[in-house]
Amino acid sequence: MKRIAKLFSGIVIGSIAGIAAIFIFSPKKRTEWFDEIQDRTQDVLSEFNKAAEEYKNEMKSELEERRNG
Repeated sequence: MKRIAKLFSGIVIGSIAGIAAIFIFSPKKRTEWFDEIQDRTQDVLSEFNKAAEEYKNEMKSELEERRNG
């Protein structure tokens, strides 16, 4: 159990250090990074919402088919 805890804490600390290094040594300005992250997040959310709407419509039509037929 202690090995798993050490592994997990190492992964977390390494991730935090990596993110900090990216921000420190990045040639882009910090605001540009945040803008890019926000844009990509919006794109992902838009695609997710589109896929969810298509799935909802498919499920509605399938339900109607089952009710009628």
